[in-house]
Amino acid sequence: MNGQASRLIELNKLAGLGKKDSASKIISVCSGKGGTGKTFFAANFAYQLSRVNKKVLLIDLDLNFSNLNILLNQTTTKTISAFFSQSEAMEDIVFNYSNNLDLIFGDSGRSDYPRVSREILDYFFVMLRKIRDRYDYIILDSSAGADELVMRQLMKSDYNIIVTSPEPTALMDAYAVLKLLIEDESEAERFVIVNKCSDADEGENAFINLSTAVNHFLKEHVELLGIISYDSIAHKSIINQELLLNFDPQSIAANEILQFVKRFITITQLANNNQSR
Repeated sequence: MNGQASRLIELNKLAGLGKKDSASKIISVCSGKGGTGKTFFAANFAYQLSRVNKKVLLIDLDLNFSNLNILLNQTTTKTISAFFSQSEAMEDIVFNYSNNLDLIFGDSGRSDYPRVSREILDYFFVMLRKIRDRYDYIILDSSAGADELVMRQLMKSDYNIIVTSPEPTALMDAYAVLKLLIEDESEAERFVIVNKCSDADEGENAFINLSTAVNHFLKEHVELLGIISYDSIAHKSIINQELLLNFDPQSIAANEILQFVKRFITITQLANNNQSR
């Protein structure tokens, strides 16, 4: 890492700017494993926030198996790798997707993708907090899994949304992520989305199993943000590389995401009001 990045991190520490404040707005969307629909949720969640007049930046943090650009049928020559390799400033890799929604894309299929150290990730958060006043929400679409850098990203975010599905393997992986966060004494608020549910009962039962394990073994609480039904329309939107909220805004899953957005806005507004008192 070059001297400029090192100095920025040191100045950030000295000024105490790395701490969370009343403008909490950085959200990490994560999953313990691939295939839960994490990127599908992150993209549609971000877009719906933008549709209700919130300014949003969505960042794909997958450096070598990115899906956001494929999901949205977009191409760009400037990706998050350019920032991490320090060949581009953060503001120069932002892609304006629609009114109120900006994107930073990840990368796919590169043998020379930059290896991100803890220091570089800290620098990334320094720069995020320098531009945060431009946005109501900054959403980070994490890479799948729970390696050291993913966990550090989750720890430094204000909110974590863990996307899982009703399968026992997906729930176990979500539990593992929650366990690591709790053991590391994360201060981020934790929410769960249960995706691809055949009906509401399946989603509720899946969350109850997860929540019971967290309560019993970890002595902590986790909150359900919502349940997304398995919807053939959602599948078709992915095949057509369109956001569900554009492809069929009246679909079951689209309406469910709208309800999550309304609830999440209320939660974050109340939290920020309480912090500012």
